[in-house]
Amino acid sequence: MGVFDQLGSIPGLGVLEGFDAGGFFSGVGRIMTFIVLLAIASAIIGFFFYKRKSTQKYNQTIHFFESVNGQTIPIEDCQACELIIPGTSIAVFYIKSKDFYLPRGVIKMGKNSYWYAIRDNRELVNFSLKDINSEMKEAGLDYDHTDMRYANKNLKKIINDNYRSKSKKWWQEYKDVISTVIFIFVLSVAMYLLINKIGGLIGQVQPLLHEAQQVVAEVRELLVALDETRTICSGAGSVSGITPG
Repeated sequence: MGVFDQLGSIPGLGVLEGFDAGGFFSGVGRIMTFIVLLAIASAIIGFFFYKRKSTQKYNQTIHFFESVNGQTIPIEDCQACELIIPGTSIAVFYIKSKDFYLPRGVIKMGKNSYWYAIRDNRELVNFSLKDINSEMKEAGLDYDHTDMRYANKNLKKIINDNYRSKSKKWWQEYKDVISTVIFIFVLSVAMYLLINKIGGLIGQVQPLLHEAQQVVAEVRELLVALDETRTICSGAGSVSGITPG
């Protein structure tokens, strides 16, 4: 006999008769499990679409080359996106993995592919297949480009004013959304654990109530037996109505 079966015998609480508490909390637990799994699946799908969008945005491949022993060899490949500096017509490439900006190349070496040579003085030059050092020596241009260095300084200042000084980390920009998602997730897990615990406790209460009912029945039988004993004893102590002569 369950706890709600006992409550059903109380006047006015008959509506609770037949209520399955264990089944109810078990059903709620399944619902909470579904909600938690749905939240995890939503987070995974959101992350997938975020990575896909990021991949579509960073669709420029930058190949870096450097001259080693007279041979120009590839040393690194990076993915970049093309940006237009606000208020200008200046286009730059941004390499997220290095947090690095560089001027947009004008010589393509394939679809969305640009090659940059790192000269001996660490200058970056968008080039074709020839050895950039040999090519510039043959052209009589093997010297430090002071004007290009000044232009590079100005470009860095423009980039810093428009991007770096105003930029925020992604977790800073979306901190409110992240906090809300974490709070909902933790609350869902806590409710799931609490409901499972309550269901277990109710399952332990039902046997105790059954034992208490048996004890009450035994006490009731004992009281009836004592009452019958008292009645018998009272009858044995009475005398007849005839007065002895």
